[in-house]
Amino acid sequence: MFTVNEIQGFVYQAVQNLISSYSNSSLHLPVEYALSVGGKRLRPVLCLMTYNMFCDNLPPFVLKPALGLEIYHNFTLVHDDVMDHSDMRRNQPTIHKKWNVNTAILSGDALCMLAYKYMSQCNPDDLPAVLEVFNQAAEDVCEGQQLDMDYERQAVISQEEYLNMISRKTGALIACAMQTGAICAKADPATIQLLKNSGYSLGAAFQVQDDYLDVYGDQAVFGKSIGLDICNNKKTWLLTYALRTAQGNDLNELNTLVQTKDNSQKVPGIIAVYNKIGVKEAAEKQIADYLDRTLSAIEGVNVKPERKVLLMEYIQNLLYRNK
Repeated sequence: MFTVNEIQGFVYQAVQNLISSYSNSSLHLPVEYALSVGGKRLRPVLCLMTYNMFCDNLPPFVLKPALGLEIYHNFTLVHDDVMDHSDMRRNQPTIHKKWNVNTAILSGDALCMLAYKYMSQCNPDDLPAVLEVFNQAAEDVCEGQQLDMDYERQAVISQEEYLNMISRKTGALIACAMQTGAICAKADPATIQLLKNSGYSLGAAFQVQDDYLDVYGDQAVFGKSIGLDICNNKKTWLLTYALRTAQGNDLNELNTLVQTKDNSQKVPGIIAVYNKIGVKEAAEKQIADYLDRTLSAIEGVNVKPERKVLLMEYIQNLLYRNK
């Protein structure tokens, strides 16, 4: 089996090779910029680590789809930044700020097409199954983003609505990564389902952690402005929990702050309410619960326990991140 560092190195080299091969395109610079500004490369690493639980090698027919997942994820980030009016991504100007909105849209489209090109380079026998899970995930991601924008205009959403949104926007592609690794390794349907479940739980944990870091992260480490979700009226786990939990004057103050357009008051005011009613601690408990579900599903996979250790440790470390 390969170590996490070795798998991350394979992904990094694959990204560099892609960038070099795309040099003849007029969109080369923004595409290169989107792919090279860092990030955790979570989805391809999960895909390859899942495959590596079953097989000791990492052939091109799994490396290529793993890279396709990373490309698609970056496509969604480029378009999300346009829709969210985000100026920074990973401590760097977003593409629409560095170039313009039209270039961001076109380079995002180019990344989407590249993703399909790489996803289709799996083993021909696995192509129908790989594309089936990828197409469903891609559709879910788009629907999740639409729900995210719709909810910005709603005063309150239920916990079920929030979970439905993040399962699509974040969970679907993470689940797809683990399913793809399992499919390429010829795992049985029951095992693929277990890993799909694990991916959805991990996606939920990861999104709640992302919501948490928007408020309680270190901006210099997190790479995005603190409180941006609050400014954009995003219905994060923290806000939906606060709106369900706050009472009396706290609830009145929270509702007033949500409606204000003065972000210099809105962000610190809402954070103060969060601190008062225990939102920080509740979010940490929810992340831990989703982590337990993630690891429990992996424990159910029928391989030797030692072959699961690296993946489980990687996931645990991921959810103790600060960016």
